[in-house]
Amino acid sequence: MHEPPDLAGDLIVGALQTGFGIRVAGLAFLPVGNDADSWAYQVDTGDGPPRFLKVRTGAGAMPGASVAAYLQRQGTPRVLAPLPTRAGEPYLAVDRFALALYPMLDARAGAEARLSPAQWRELGAAVAEVHATPPAPALLRLVGRESFRPSRRELLPELEAAVAAAGPADPVAGRMAASWQARRDVIEALAERADRLGRELAGSPAPRVLCHADLHAWNVLVDSAGDLWIADWDEAVLAPRERDLMFVVGGIGHGLVSPAATASFLEGYGEVTVDPALLAYYRCAWAVQDIAAYGEKALLSPAAGDANRRAAVEGFEQLFAPGNIVDLASVDLA
Repeated sequence: MHEPPDLAGDLIVGALQTGFGIRVAGLAFLPVGNDADSWAYQVDTGDGPPRFLKVRTGAGAMPGASVAAYLQRQGTPRVLAPLPTRAGEPYLAVDRFALALYPMLDARAGAEARLSPAQWRELGAAVAEVHATPPAPALLRLVGRESFRPSRRELLPELEAAVAAAGPADPVAGRMAASWQARRDVIEALAERADRLGRELAGSPAPRVLCHADLHAWNVLVDSAGDLWIADWDEAVLAPRERDLMFVVGGIGHGLVSPAATASFLEGYGEVTVDPALLAYYRCAWAVQDIAAYGEKALLSPAAGDANRRAAVEGFEQLFAPGNIVDLASVDLA
């Protein structure tokens, strides 16, 4: 997000000092990420290494932090887990938000670092261990189960109404409405295909495993020693393994994964038969989810601020660029 949350800095500092037992010498907002429900900060301690703070709306459970902490306790490699609070919890509730504190790695995203064949194999082996790890009963109460209905699918009618109502008084909404109208046929076709495939796959016998569910190369970090870390477990879900494999078998965007990278990943992952119907559904559902998410931020979230809303319009338009998710989903379903 490009703008900080509605949470006072002094409240954050007090919570960190009390809940995590650290001294806060500085708190800097980081305008990174596309998740409308999450924000990031760098925390300087003065007498120790800096920390990465994730703030997420909702003071209830923070499943992503809990899943990563659980996997770390199970010995699953390459999982970037949160630092525990003084009470031993993976996150802290403050006001209407949840706070999770992480090591601040000297790292680059895998999409920028360009993973080597050996690193792709290492990632494959780590994901295989995640999929083989049985979730504890307490974790099952926190993570969702695959419903075969795209996230935010229910927003599409409301977004259509907002597109029709957009006027010249709001130039951001006007640009979004024009972009949406130019692509309406494609959006409707993707939603219909996602619905149809979802109905067909709802009874799929494929085993449900613990999936990261957002396993693109921007969520894989490479630190200064060349070690991999899988970050951002907020979307974790019990689903067929194709929910994760989609990101490395064909991918979700231009340039994120090559056929050689896929082969290396699968060498590390181990023998697996990938269901093309599940891959097709997940790619189509991802496209619908992103279309709705960007539309929601631009048209239905005036409090998001103009910078965030303009970024949402640009993100929406990028979805339809050659080789990106809409193109890939359309190829799957042609």
